[in-house]
Amino acid sequence: MAINAYYTCNLLPTELVARCGYSPRWLGNYLQDPAAPARREALSIHPMTCPYVTQLVAAADVLLGDAPPGDCLLVPGGCDAMRRMGDLLAATYPGRVFVLSMPRSSGEGVVRTLAADLALMEKWLRGRLPNGAAPPQPIPAQEPPTLDYPSPPRPGGVFVVAGPLSDASLLRLIGQFGAGIAGLDCCTSAERWKPLASLAAPATAAEAGAAAADGYQALAAELLAIGMCPRRSTADRRDHLARRFDESRPSAVIYARQSFCDPGAYDALLVSQLAGERGLPYLEIEVGFPLEASGPLRTRVEAFLEAQLLDDDLLDEED
Repeated sequence: MAINAYYTCNLLPTELVARCGYSPRWLGNYLQDPAAPARREALSIHPMTCPYVTQLVAAADVLLGDAPPGDCLLVPGGCDAMRRMGDLLAATYPGRVFVLSMPRSSGEGVVRTLAADLALMEKWLRGRLPNGAAPPQPIPAQEPPTLDYPSPPRPGGVFVVAGPLSDASLLRLIGQFGAGIAGLDCCTSAERWKPLASLAAPATAAEAGAAAADGYQALAAELLAIGMCPRRSTADRRDHLARRFDESRPSAVIYARQSFCDPGAYDALLVSQLAGERGLPYLEIEVGFPLEASGPLRTRVEAFLEAQLLDDDLLDEED
């Protein structure tokens, strides 16, 4: 029977995890009911931590507390909050949590370091198998993020930039107010999780000798190229977003930022600048995880989009 390997972020080569005999499961699909009473022994976390990490800590605590000892958690540490989450859970559940450090750049030395860490993660996973038994056959990725566009993106719509979104409710909300979606750049968007989920795992050292190092290095380079997320508050991140904007040709930009998210704050400034350079109306909203597209958030989005539609009507009248 497969052993579950829960993971906190899709910056992870799930095929490598599956090849080791584990069933990769995104932890975002296992959020706890916020209305449920808190467990007496539940882990505590600083109240000024982003909702994404806060929710994942609670989910991982419940899962690892009740799951068979073979189940484990993989934490790609792309930001300080996620790394602290990994350290907290590793201290609470020794031998069941692996923190994979995710760098902010992608230079040659950085790629080599990540390649070595990926090899170490595979060795750790295989070493956890009962009595050193050979792993079963590779298992397809289970329950990855499933966020996708409600309808095909089109030029002239709204471009949404966000941290992790739990679902497409924000995109659907924008559509309800008569605006289409030009594109989405998000931790859990289809452009991110689908290519990452399909990354091929390299041959292990036991299978291919020295060639394995090249395989890990190629995997690390591709992982960093696809995962151009807000932690990359660098020229690479700016170039990535500028290219996405220019290719999708939006009429407006909305940035959905999680509260207390430091990389998100850097990204908000960058997105605002890029929108201003292109003369695009810009709105920044604060969202939670899971996202609730109602109340004040709904009102702000509606007012912003109504203003854009009114401007378009006035321009049409002038023509």
